[in-house]
Amino acid sequence: MRARAIAATALALACTLVLAGCDLGFSLGFGGKSDGHFEGSELTVPVLYVSGGKGGVASQRITAEAADGGDLRIDITENDVSGVAPVTQSATWTAVTAATLLTGARPDTAYTFGFDARINTPAAGAVTAVGVLALYYGTEVQPGVALAGGVTPFGTVSPVAGLPEQVAAAIEAGGIDTILVPAGQRIAADAEGRPVDLDQVAATGGMTITEVADVASAYAIMTGEDLPEAIFPTPAASPTPLPTATESPVEANGGAFDTAVDSALSRAEASLATATDATLADRSRAAVDRARALREAGDESGAFAAAASAADIAAVAAGSDVDEAAVDATRADAEELLADAAQNAPGTLDAADVSLEVVGAAADAYALAAYAQSALADGEEAGLTAAALAQSSLARAREGIALRDALGEGAGDLSRDADLDGLGSLLRRAAIAATDAYASRAGEAPVRAGDLLAVRLAAFDAAREDLEAFADDDAWLGLALATTSFARAIPPLIAQQSVRVPDGVDPTAAVRQRIAVGDEYAVRAVDALADAGAEVPFVRGALSDATATATAAPAPGASAVYATPFLRARVLAFAAGVERE
Repeated sequence: MRARAIAATALALACTLVLAGCDLGFSLGFGGKSDGHFEGSELTVPVLYVSGGKGGVASQRITAEAADGGDLRIDITENDVSGVAPVTQSATWTAVTAATLLTGARPDTAYTFGFDARINTPAAGAVTAVGVLALYYGTEVQPGVALAGGVTPFGTVSPVAGLPEQVAAAIEAGGIDTILVPAGQRIAADAEGRPVDLDQVAATGGMTITEVADVASAYAIMTGEDLPEAIFPTPAASPTPLPTATESPVEANGGAFDTAVDSALSRAEASLATATDATLADRSRAAVDRARALREAGDESGAFAAAASAADIAAVAAGSDVDEAAVDATRADAEELLADAAQNAPGTLDAADVSLEVVGAAADAYALAAYAQSALADGEEAGLTAAALAQSSLARAREGIALRDALGEGAGDLSRDADLDGLGSLLRRAAIAATDAYASRAGEAPVRAGDLLAVRLAAFDAAREDLEAFADDDAWLGLALATTSFARAIPPLIAQQSVRVPDGVDPTAAVRQRIAVGDEYAVRAVDALADAGAEVPFVRGALSDATATATAAPAPGASAVYATPFLRARVLAFAAGVERE
């Protein structure tokens, strides 16, 4: 992937990120005022980090107050003249986004995040999220407790590198009694890749190590208070089976998904017949098997999600030659679908669910086709991958439109007061920060052919301005595009930031914990939509396929598949004005 001009961007931002237009319409009344605004609050949390192979301990001062003009503002500063690192920017934006999506709180707040050292690690993400939640709920962070870990949009504390060095730095700095680390990292690799028992290292300084899988667990230890159970459930370490959303819409949709599932499976099987990439072909066949198993279980919407994924992967596995005229036609057809979406805002919650599916697939098709045109002209092999994905995405969008016609408007009221522009702005800026963080580590290396996650991210990044132009003043389309953009940025960033597992350490239990967190929070989000009277079969299908995918192969990073169903569910909840009690 060609790196974006991130260094210049960071300097131009002058360590300050400002997001305008976020007066979101649902709130829990946090912050001291009855309308949920902050009266002015601040706290300081310790931040563990690694720089140049050496651990360090810094302080992060977080403040929050009502924003002038109702615009959310995030200012990130460091005690360094070189500008805030993209990874730090992304970790901060993801932390605020996670806290906002998990709580349903209004984000029209002016935040400042001040570090007293140069931080270039995702390890500050989890403690930032805990700090924001502490401000929301008016609790204090207890002294002597530190947390090192990344954070996902659905509240998982993700693994980070350099924990042995960070623990050693905490011992040297003093003042810390307990260090919280991501689940499964009690034994972590040091800078040379050697396994280190953190318990033994911490004991030399009179400290203890505690593993945490989600921000709710970390919050309870750092503040001494539990978060509301209705909002932050505590998943079992490895539930069998994982919880599923209630009131399945299988019977309600009357088998409308049958034709779409058949279409996607036919596309997958046709491509597999000529597949030349054995690894991708195996992945596609696994998705076909998931689709058939979900269909057999009566979950047609889940079967469609799995079958569409199988078709995407198979298309790339078979892609060897590209018809440039076909790529041009794909881009033109996708543009037409996006223009149509701009003229047809959803009228119900179920219609909004369908719209997220169709707009997301059409946006993928447009971005990927545009990227393919550019990459093929430059002789980049990733152009073949983009072209194949573009055509498959366009077919998925058309299958979604056929389902829209079959399902009708559905049910579930949308809120007239929801500030869709505000939420779209938040997700769009979070997506840009995540993309910049990914690009900062990828450097100038070209996108690898066959890397579906990276190709989608690169395509969306390159087409960002074009896609935003489609939305123009259309708040719903802008929100749908921003949701897709953030969903495309998170999985490759999580994969890129994966941490080496030391020899002799089995990460399965910790991975299952993170899968449980993602599943539980996504299930709760979908159930809230059911309580609003909607079926939302597409977000349910995405959740079913995510769970089937993650549990079939519980490898590090598997929980990233919950990004799309969780984001879609929380966006739909916002559009419906669903407030949490």
